[in-house]
Amino acid sequence: MAELLWRDANGPPAAVGVVPLVLGDRPAVALPWAQVDVARAAAASDTAALVLSDPRLTGSAWRPMVATGRPTLVEDGDGSLFTERLLDQELRKHPPSRALADSHMLRRENWWYLPRLILLLDDVRVAAGGRRDSPLDAVLGVEDEGLHVRTVRVTDWAASPLELHGGPAVGGPAVLVGQEISVPDVEQWTVHTTAGRYADGSFSVTRPAPTRALEARPGVLARVRRQRALERACIGGLRAAGHA
Repeated sequence: MAELLWRDANGPPAAVGVVPLVLGDRPAVALPWAQVDVARAAAASDTAALVLSDPRLTGSAWRPMVATGRPTLVEDGDGSLFTERLLDQELRKHPPSRALADSHMLRRENWWYLPRLILLLDDVRVAAGGRRDSPLDAVLGVEDEGLHVRTVRVTDWAASPLELHGGPAVGGPAVLVGQEISVPDVEQWTVHTTAGRYADGSFSVTRPAPTRALEARPGVLARVRRQRALERACIGGLRAAGHA
């Protein structure tokens, strides 16, 4: 799993959890149409960063890194680009997708899951990153005449202000993003973002995350309701854009 951060002209950087992919030689993410607002907001930015910080569900060759570039959005309304070029990668990296698209029959039944909003990074600069090894670790994004990204350790999430270790030598509006996942199924996935201002190792919170705890394991009924909600949101986004 990975974090996608981008500059936001109206405040601190924004961030979401994503599945990292590669299209050709370009870093990519492929969001379902339920996240159309997120995809378009990221694409409207001049700079985004795809951050690999979580060592779970990775191989021996994995290294933490930050790929920063200019985001470009491809609205794959019929799902052909995603299916032909990216689906196999997602099935390997994101087990929940297998329940929706791991066979031709499932792809016909869940057709709404294949159209995607594909964000690509151009003019990419790659830098070594830091790994998140505990719930005290998070990815920090700071806006200071550009997007500055580091993996940091929070001494105590209950403190005010938060004390961070490993942050950059800049200051400004900022966001902290972290993720909790269940391994190996990724059925439970919590992405938490905390907005505020950062300077000199200190983070003043202006918008705390609702929770940082891993969501509860869903029962059968909750799984069905979650999938139906995702289906409705995807179809709604596709219809609004004239793709369904």
